[in-house]
Amino acid sequence: MDDKLLIQMALGITPPWYVKDIDLNVSKKRMDIYLDFTKGTKFPCPVCNKLCDLHDTKEKVWRHLDFFHHETYIHARVPRTKCDGDDVKLVEVPWTRQNTGFTLFFEALIVAMSKEMSVSSIAELINIHENSVWIILAHYVEEARAKMDLSELDTIGVDEISVKKGHSYVTLFYDLNQSRVIHIENGKKRSVFKNFREVLSRKIDPDNIKYISMDMYPAFRGGAREYFPNAKIVYDKFHIVKMMNDAIDKVRRKEYQTNKDLGKTRFMWLKNPENLSDREIAKIRSIKDLDTKTAKAYRFKLGLQRLWDIKNIEVAREYLDKWHYWGTHSNIKEIITLAKMIKRNSHGILESIKQGISNGVVEGLNNKIKTAFKRSYGLKTEKCRNTMIFLMAGKLRLPTRC
Repeated sequence: MDDKLLIQMALGITPPWYVKDIDLNVSKKRMDIYLDFTKGTKFPCPVCNKLCDLHDTKEKVWRHLDFFHHETYIHARVPRTKCDGDDVKLVEVPWTRQNTGFTLFFEALIVAMSKEMSVSSIAELINIHENSVWIILAHYVEEARAKMDLSELDTIGVDEISVKKGHSYVTLFYDLNQSRVIHIENGKKRSVFKNFREVLSRKIDPDNIKYISMDMYPAFRGGAREYFPNAKIVYDKFHIVKMMNDAIDKVRRKEYQTNKDLGKTRFMWLKNPENLSDREIAKIRSIKDLDTKTAKAYRFKLGLQRLWDIKNIEVAREYLDKWHYWGTHSNIKEIITLAKMIKRNSHGILESIKQGISNGVVEGLNNKIKTAFKRSYGLKTEKCRNTMIFLMAGKLRLPTRC
């Protein structure tokens, strides 16, 4: 088989295009493939799609996938057309998109690699500038986001993550049913819900949202009630237990001032009994024998966690009322404060149990995002940051032509 025809078949080039010439430079590890089109061919106008005669051509070069460790470049004189009512326009060619110096196959490879590698590593491996990688990723992310189907969206999760030092946060909105990030807002004020509603309204009726799962942060509660008045606010187990763990740690820190036995035990109180090592079990038992407030607070945590094992919602309501009574009579300031807060928001906790809504999906996605941030050693711009978040957690339909 003719080598030009072989390369043409490998590239997927079809008439009127054909491989005119191939230049393989072994010393430079570079291959240049020259394409041309059949003389007399008419091309569609990029504006009106009408077949037109050529106005002229413009020489173009695109980086393609490496050929056996040889950097490969495609060259072609791309036709320009001019039809009635339209200016001179460069026609679209099948192996690339407009205004890029890379083929579709090459860009698809970059997108696939970005799921496992940092942008800097990709750029170094394939020998292009980091900015070029970011431009490619941002293009396909935005294209996929525009096509994101939200027609079945009715349950959303909301959480904030720290994006850099100095209390800089972004608020992420999640589709809990599809386990994906669907929107990003800077900050964590109640206005993030206003902005989210405006964006969401371009695709669906925001009043279709039935449930919003989040923590008890006042700005979130206020924003959800103001901008999604028809949605029920629910508080899932993860956030409640996290608040409980924070309360235990406050008790431990205060009690440590007079009881040094509590030193180096911070992470033990975060675990459930079945996850403790033999050494940790012995340590906790010895602390319990001292009748410490920390050990007492830990028992309140275990009691609270049992709430989510109750399937009957009325029984769960009665249990939560009893736990609230025990907490407010615990003589531990931090537990009393938390018990009162949980009581005030018990409707959202019980609704979460009733509907089986959990933010476990959110925590899993957040971990993926944070891992990507660490792998990137910081992201230069907001656009880069958002692009990476959607790549990692957006479940976008991205190109796979590689």
